[in-house]
Amino acid sequence: METRAPVVAELRLAERSSSAAVARQFTRSTLARWQNGTRGEHVEDAVLVVSELVTNALLHGHGTPLVRLLGSGDRIRVEICDDSPLLPIAPRVTPSGGLGLRVVEQLSSAWGASRRGRGKVVWCELPAAPDPTELD
Repeated sequence: METRAPVVAELRLAERSSSAAVARQFTRSTLARWQNGTRGEHVEDAVLVVSELVTNALLHGHGTPLVRLLGSGDRIRVEICDDSPLLPIAPRVTPSGGLGLRVVEQLSSAWGASRRGRGKVVWCELPAAPDPTELD
């Protein structure tokens, strides 16, 4: 049985509001380039969670966010790193926020956050290939 190393793509973003759009385009083009069986809705789910996590990094973190995409056959791991050591709290939707992490929680099979260096990484995993139970 052959085990392949995950493919990795990274993008360092500027600290400006337009960076979320840059991250969305990077995600779309990277997943299209990988052509790993990812279906359209899985690409759009990945684009949406990247957008939400980058927006949170820009609003609540500091430093220049780093987007890291890791593809490993049946899943895509999204990591957003920033220089703030403050970890996100469990999603609680209020009139002023919390919806972004709820979206990430709903679209991903797993998500979490941990300290890395002087900052943190917020990550999530999504399916890359069709779920066999969805094929009819």
